[in-house]
Amino acid sequence: MPLATVPQYDSTQISNRDRHAVVVGAGIAGLVAGRVLVDAFDEVTVLDRDPLPDEPVARPGVPQARQIHILWEAGRATLEELFPGYSEEVRTAGGVVIDGRSDFYMYSQDDFLAAGSEPFQLYAATRPLYEQLLRRRVSELDGVQLRGNCPFLEYLADDGVTSVNGVVIRDDGSEQELTADLVVDATGRTSRTPNWLEKHGYTPPAAEEVHIDLAYSASLIERPADDHRMIGVLAEAPRTRGGAVLPVEDNRWLVNLHGIHGDHPPTNVEESKDFAASLPTPIVKDLLDERPRVFEEIAFYPFPSNRRYRYEELDRFPDGLIVMGDAIASFNPIYGQGMSVAALEALMLHHTLATDDREQFGLRFFDRAAEVVEPAWMLATGADFSFPQTEGDRPRGTAFFNWYLDRLFRKAHTDRVLTDAFTRVLSMQQPPTSLLRPSVLWRVLRPGQKDEQSSLREPPHSHMTSHIEDDEMSPSPREGNSIDATDGT
Repeated sequence: MPLATVPQYDSTQISNRDRHAVVVGAGIAGLVAGRVLVDAFDEVTVLDRDPLPDEPVARPGVPQARQIHILWEAGRATLEELFPGYSEEVRTAGGVVIDGRSDFYMYSQDDFLAAGSEPFQLYAATRPLYEQLLRRRVSELDGVQLRGNCPFLEYLADDGVTSVNGVVIRDDGSEQELTADLVVDATGRTSRTPNWLEKHGYTPPAAEEVHIDLAYSASLIERPADDHRMIGVLAEAPRTRGGAVLPVEDNRWLVNLHGIHGDHPPTNVEESKDFAASLPTPIVKDLLDERPRVFEEIAFYPFPSNRRYRYEELDRFPDGLIVMGDAIASFNPIYGQGMSVAALEALMLHHTLATDDREQFGLRFFDRAAEVVEPAWMLATGADFSFPQTEGDRPRGTAFFNWYLDRLFRKAHTDRVLTDAFTRVLSMQQPPTSLLRPSVLWRVLRPGQKDEQSSLREPPHSHMTSHIEDDEMSPSPREGNSIDATDGT
């Protein structure tokens, strides 16, 4: 379920309140869950095994923290609804405002896509900055407590294990029990909930895995203050290598290199340049050659497989517990949709809380969350299955959709309406099925436009600069910041 079809947040919808909720995990998913829960509970405790400082630092429990993270419009608009003014806080803290039409360059099918038809904003920053600002906002809410250095040990349950009643944690070397009316598992890929369910007589959720043997590397280089370009040259079958460049705070670019199916990027500086030189456009290599490095260290992050737990298919689940974020589904970060998925799931949690009936609360939430996960899962795993080496549960229609997307990208070299249509899907404003609307379908399949026609857009060069000012556009929640959601005809 993309942003266009998710009802907006409305705190007045919730009238009944419970005493205490506990969130295990203080990443993006856990923080937005804490924000939503404060409307329905007198107290909310957000726990994490890591320290939770008021600085933008990468935490040990978030191994991907130093990699590229993109706040697409679906995530930005949702966070703006939950935390009014958050977008401006990101900008004030040093985040970069990108005009997606002029500054976002996406390379696919041997050329760059044409610039879109309308300007739209993207907010770019490092993952630690996004998290720090969210931690600060959540900690300022009445009734919320953030507790770092508190590893989660076990769920508390009633005698029949029909309900989860709290958690056991380790705090300052000793075990402590926290009772709760609701526990949220936001512990990511390390979630122990499936094993706990099986241990206590429940059928665990079916797990889908798509094996891709992917790895990412990231390095920071200096960036001219007026250059806001964002560049994507993603791995695309049969080419197993890719790269991306994202402007972030402190006048820096975060440069990503990635390789799928074992073709992993090196962590040596000179070898990384050679890897970048193998990409089909020279811009990533040129930037690495010409711009000073901030650190010699290169952050490496392996990602063996997409993984999704089908909680929505369960018939029985304990009361007082839900699972969200990467603990439900963790997919190839190639399209950068993780933070937006977490934000939209929090919105679904809000709407589940807004119904007075708490019977089978977890199952009702999982049904809603699956509608958020499905389009992101479809897009990420569909791209992965364009590689013949990919193994796992293949979604129906993948072969056709990949053929169709390849043709769409080739036509989008010269058709800005198709660029708009794909950008709406990429930013989770519209579902992938919107690309099959008649007016888009006609543009993709019509004859007469040569696939090899040269792009209308100049490729990015290492010395280009941007011309948008940060304050040219001031978005509000779901208004004035998205590409027209019509077919574009």
